Amino acid sequence: MFHSNYQEARAAFRALSTEAGGILHSWEIIPAEAGETEGLTIDAAVFGQGDNTLLVSSGLHGVEGYAGSAIQLEFIKNGLPKDIQVVVLHALNPYGMARLRRVNENNVDLNRNFLAAGEPYEGSSEGYQRLNPLLNPEKPTGGIDFMLVRTVLQILRHGYNTLKTAVVGGQYDFPKGLFFGGSKLERGPKLILDHLPSLVGDAQEIIHIDFHTGLGKSGTYALLVDTDAGSADHLRMREAYGERVQPWDADHGVAYKIRGGLPEAMTRLFGKKIDVLTCEFGTIASLDVLKALRVENQATHWGGDLNVARKSLLNAFRPPQKKWENDIITGGIYVVNQAIAQLRP
Repeated sequence: MFHSNYQEARAAFRALSTEAGGILHSWEIIPAEAGETEGLTIDAAVFGQGDNTLLVSSGLHGVEGYAGSAIQLEFIKNGLPKDIQVVVLHALNPYGMARLRRVNENNVDLNRNFLAAGEPYEGSSEGYQRLNPLLNPEKPTGGIDFMLVRTVLQILRHGYNTLKTAVVGGQYDFPKGLFFGGSKLERGPKLILDHLPSLVGDAQEIIHIDFHTGLGKSGTYALLVDTDAGSADHLRMREAYGERVQPWDADHGVAYKIRGGLPEAMTRLFGKKIDVLTCEFGTIASLDVLKALRVENQATHWGGDLNVARKSLLNAFRPPQKKWENDIITGGIYVVNQAIAQLRP
């Protein structure tokens, strides 16, 4: 079930998890403000026992969390497997989900924040440096804006895949810019990495499904894996999950190489016993998604109609059409069931 705000989604997750016999955990990210009874939290539920573990997460990109939350609730409501441990992480970026932002409270894109220990939080591509004035205009929203025309000209000049990787791969030099990876490991990611090992326990095999929206054809999904195209791991995953499996590679699908991504962090944490699948559902045209991101970021930092900007961002990552909602829940549950089949002997 899709909910209209973060608080409703969290309440439903907690209630359903308790009813299903889950052990609940909650980690506060943002303290309660005046008049609130509770702050913003990442919530986790652990169900059942088994040698293998299915890990399902949502909301790393805040506003994208409504789709992942709906799939998680449907999964819990419809019955959980008895022979596999299930760990469900709800709203990994509760600030973004509650405030209708893709980033967290520090303007950090959390899927660019999981750098390896000792890796500096610095750097940006030449392409991003060149395009930052276009992506982050330092003026209020409104008036004549030739952003899409200028973007198309850049695509024609440099090529779509080159431009895509340069823009969205992650940057650490422009704190008010798009796809900013932060200056240190953020509180949410640190709590996730600190607590996950104890939640998962001594599982022999782990499959992690992390739900996202915004890439690809509306209502369809791709399963992104952090491996090279044509590698043994890529072929193994395609055999298990079908042709929707794509590498994080701009030349072979909807995705692109990133720095500081959650999949790499999960592999560092659990080694070869984990497979990470980023399940990415399409919403609207990619340039329209980028436009919505740009306008919302611009209104946040430089002024303009913030309510309109955030409503547009929500519609870009969670379209209001009922058919889209049904397609997302159907596709998400199908992927979850595929993972369960892989975890069974």
